[in-house]
Amino acid sequence: MQPTPKALFALYHLGLDASGTYKFRNMAQCARYLQIETERLQALLAAAHIDADTVGHVEFPLSKWHAQAQFVTPDTAGKLIDDAWTGYQEALARIDRSQFFHSVNYDDLWGDGWDSDDDNRGNR
Repeated sequence: MQPTPKALFALYHLGLDASGTYKFRNMAQCARYLQIETERLQALLAAAHIDADTVGHVEFPLSKWHAQAQFVTPDTAGKLIDDAWTGYQEALARIDRSQFFHSVNYDDLWGDGWDSDDDNRGNR
């Protein structure tokens, strides 16, 4: 059975599998989970417009959603997946291939200004 684009998005970009369990997986691990070849997974991601080439041009805070996915429970994962998927689809409708949005300030994932070297977020 072929996974839906939303299920692919959840697995590959958010790390959430069909049971709502988080686990970081790279491309090969996602393909093994889905029991398909890596090339087939790449084709499915491209067809759904959730491949790396497309995602980089969509103004959508994917890193923020991925971070949030690490803290959901299987019971609450569905809502996060739905919200992230809806937000991504809305952002995809405004895709700007002249821009590349993949650069992420990991010190200010939430966009709240906590990116200075003197903060103690993360106890670095």
